[in-house]
Amino acid sequence: MKAFFEVLEQLYNKVLLGATLENDSHDYTFYLSPAFSDLDCARTTSSDCSDTHEVQGKHQPSSVHLATLSVAPLCLKRQSQMSSIREIVLLQLTVIRVMTTRILSVETELHAKEKYRDIIKILLQSSDIDSKLTCMFQNSDKLLSHMAAKCLALLLYFQLKEKVTLSNSWISFCQKNLSEYSESDKVVYSLWILTAVIKEIFRDTCSQKGCTSGMWRFPG
Repeated sequence: MKAFFEVLEQLYNKVLLGATLENDSHDYTFYLSPAFSDLDCARTTSSDCSDTHEVQGKHQPSSVHLATLSVAPLCLKRQSQMSSIREIVLLQLTVIRVMTTRILSVETELHAKEKYRDIIKILLQSSDIDSKLTCMFQNSDKLLSHMAAKCLALLLYFQLKEKVTLSNSWISFCQKNLSEYSESDKVVYSLWILTAVIKEIFRDTCSQKGCTSGMWRFPG
């Protein structure tokens, strides 16, 4: 897991500088596909560990107490793994966001931009990333949810810009949640993402027409 994180860090530093990536595009998409299922599993495990610690604090037979004590080191290890997975997912989302921003920037060198574009297109085609990102909206970790929303908004705009067909999972997600009266996070994020994409379209249109107003700035 440490080696995986280090590779992501190196990739982030290169993309942040707009450097050209030399490896095969599929190698990079392997590291960028969010490990959501692992994070979900780790979150469940954390809940189980919390229950164990709660039981330890109560009066119980000595035999049970000894059994739960033996589980404690395992729980600590699992909680540590959960924290590591969270950091990896956050870094994955950050790299995807920076890479997509680089593609959309006129300042990125052409060869580097083409490589980034190829990586993002492969990621969109092969990993069902839209579904993974929308699943994160239900996560209790607000930073993770917000990062997922920002990332998805940029990816949707990229698809519109590149005339790539939007995924059925995102369309179905919007239709389902916006057609129901609800105050859930899913509705909030759906509206936020759609608003962000519309703002970026206006900003792009305005820049092409030579507008001077900066009102259509993509959410930071």
